[in-house]
Amino acid sequence: MKHRGGGDLQERVLKTVDLHELRSCSKLLIAFAYGIAIDEKFVCKDGQPLSLQTKVFDTFSKIAKPPKQVKEWTVRTLFTYSTGYEKMMFNKSHVETLDKFHLLDVLFAQPIKHPTDTHFTYSNVEPYLLSVFFQENFGKNIREFIKERILQPLGVKKFVWENFGNYCAAATASYFNHKDFHKFGQLLMNDGAFDGKQIVPKWWILEMKKPQVDCPDYFKPERVLPKLSAGYFTWISRDGIVFRDGSDGQYIICDEKNGRLISIMASQEEMSLVTECLRGLI
Repeated sequence: MKHRGGGDLQERVLKTVDLHELRSCSKLLIAFAYGIAIDEKFVCKDGQPLSLQTKVFDTFSKIAKPPKQVKEWTVRTLFTYSTGYEKMMFNKSHVETLDKFHLLDVLFAQPIKHPTDTHFTYSNVEPYLLSVFFQENFGKNIREFIKERILQPLGVKKFVWENFGNYCAAATASYFNHKDFHKFGQLLMNDGAFDGKQIVPKWWILEMKKPQVDCPDYFKPERVLPKLSAGYFTWISRDGIVFRDGSDGQYIICDEKNGRLISIMASQEEMSLVTECLRGLI
């Protein structure tokens, strides 16, 4: 596993043994970054301020050959996993079989089976697209922006986040320690504030924690935390609990009703076993 310009990633991680791989919990940081950029009205290359309604086709058409359906995609489409693809893509095992410098070519060659903004399919595709869009419009790898505007204010000094090709992997391939991981939960729980400082705009965090799209195919009533709907890269569960999970058992769980914030870094392929330990507590 190689990190462009940085040697062998696995060796670097082994030298910092307290770091744990995050998978989809990385998506929280992507959402935080976009909240800051939207709030500060970052100007895209077309001269328009960034918003949830910003169209993404022109950006991708300059570096790849997107199909015509992409003309309908907005930033919000990406945040709600509503691009129209039928299946989950760009998970860890899938990406390992691909040329990471040509992921857009692979993606845009896949059939888009559903009209834009009508069908929810959870995937790692959309966060990666947001990473590409950010870098192409604002001239900075979103990882570096997150480091400057989020991680440094949180006091996070040690982490690794891999690129896929030229762009931050976004939805996976990041490594943090548990103490710092918990701080991401504090931002979510405390409406973007940390240690008395507003790091991410409050209005954006409230939107992240609000049901934005239905996801009936992902509802499993037997789970401790059934997924009732999705916010912006969050899940909304019973009793207003908002959480973010990642493959192999990472969780940030915000139980605001009872004033509980739970963060878990596990290595458990069967993720339901991780939350089963919380049955009766939340």
